[in-house]
Amino acid sequence: MAILKKYKKKQTTLIPVISLNQFNKNIKRIGELAGWTQIVGKERSKRGKRKEIKKANGKAYRFCDLLSSHVMRRTAITTLLILGMPEPLVKKVSGHAPNSKEFYKYVKYSDSFLDFRWAI
Repeated sequence: MAILKKYKKKQTTLIPVISLNQFNKNIKRIGELAGWTQIVGKERSKRGKRKEIKKANGKAYRFCDLLSSHVMRRTAITTLLILGMPEPLVKKVSGHAPNSKEFYKYVKYSDSFLDFRWAI
């Protein structure tokens, strides 16, 4: 409450607003501080050929380097679906339109995960 009272006097929003760019930098830093620094690499596919992408300095990506708000969003949506939350509710929480084609990427992935889990 003391933090909220402190900022209430200085600005019109409840807490300070930061840019998405700064938010993503903060997430990467938190991941690094948490020790999520294992090398995971980054790949892209083009016409069926996989290509590894490296940083400008030629080094491979660490897990913390790949964290972002969008990664967090995708993870949350997929996790909610895997845990059995109804699709319409996940759509509403995530802000997807009722007939969103993009949403079904998550459904497809979570279904394949569940199929694999039950096959074991």
